[in-house]
Amino acid sequence: MKWFITDMDGTFLNDKKEVAPNARDVIVKLQDKGSKFIIATGRPDIAIKHYYYNLGMNDVVISNNGSLIRNLTTGEIVYQKSFKIEEVETIFNMFKELNDDSIEFHVYTLNYIYCDRLSFSMARMKRIEKDMPEELKTPMYIHEDIIGEIKKNNESCQKIMMIAKDHDKIEKFYKEVAKVLPVDGTFSATDFFDIMPKGCNKGTAIQKLAEHYNIPIEECVVFGDNFNDKEMFDVAGWSVCPNNSSQAIQDMCDEVIGNNNDFSVIEYVEKYYEKIK
Repeated sequence: MKWFITDMDGTFLNDKKEVAPNARDVIVKLQDKGSKFIIATGRPDIAIKHYYYNLGMNDVVISNNGSLIRNLTTGEIVYQKSFKIEEVETIFNMFKELNDDSIEFHVYTLNYIYCDRLSFSMARMKRIEKDMPEELKTPMYIHEDIIGEIKKNNESCQKIMMIAKDHDKIEKFYKEVAKVLPVDGTFSATDFFDIMPKGCNKGTAIQKLAEHYNIPIEECVVFGDNFNDKEMFDVAGWSVCPNNSSQAIQDMCDEVIGNNNDFSVIEYVEKYYEKIK
């Protein structure tokens, strides 16, 4: 039986960050049949709780581009790879030396998104989530001494995310970091650059998951639209992207389907479900 793993932004969600009206119905039916529908995202899992619960999901989430696999229902952590706090401190100090207010800097941990000021992206998130129940809102921790607060809270950090319009600047910064620390980096959205502990990506996470559940990776169908999805295209049995992906991404995939704004991923999964009734 096939199992499905999907990226969120630009793939499963439309441009307004909405899910298909029938998504919950399809996912619940699929899960009831014993198949799996799993989110693999560059976001931290704590930032997609409202999607997870509203869609009736009960399985793990691959988050932070593969540095964390956690079941949001049970709290069980299947896999995590974290930075040492000294490494986070080194990266943050290098960032401060840039002295560039146009770049936003976030640290993702098991419990919070940390930022040294209310960034544009966090403010937007607060607006989007303002009417949600408290327990489904993204937990944010805003403090000018984020390293001190992470130490105080004894947090483990799985990802650093930077937002910058100037891609060259951010890539140059990443190369400097990579000279002194074992890291991997990728663009997870147009201006979002992620830095993870070395060896973390969505592909390795899927391999860990296949081992954990003892299910063949050849039966895994993955959906993605960006360069942080490349590794999962490489390892899965079948790779699919929506036609809003760049040509470079389309060339990597086994199949190109309709647009993310037409909710083509859930349509694809529903067609599969109809076949296994």
